Amino acid sequence: MALTLTLTFNDADELLLAALHKRARAHGRSIEEEHREILRSVLRPLPKRTLDDILRGMPDVGSDAEFGRDL
Repeated sequence: MALTLTLTFNDADELLLAALHKRARAHGRSIEEEHREILRSVLRPLPKRTLDDILRGMPDVGSDAEFGRDL
């Protein structure tokens, strides 16, 4: 006999609310304060990165001549 689990929107709301309660308690905040902090962190703009910063983070694969050569 197979067991089927169905998650309804009501169940999801209850799970999200329970997780919000737990997180708020862990941070010593009210649920409203925790909710605002979550929204602030999600809506905070990402730090600007220059093309030079991005390229410096990429691995060096060598010159084009070496790239297609079999080792």
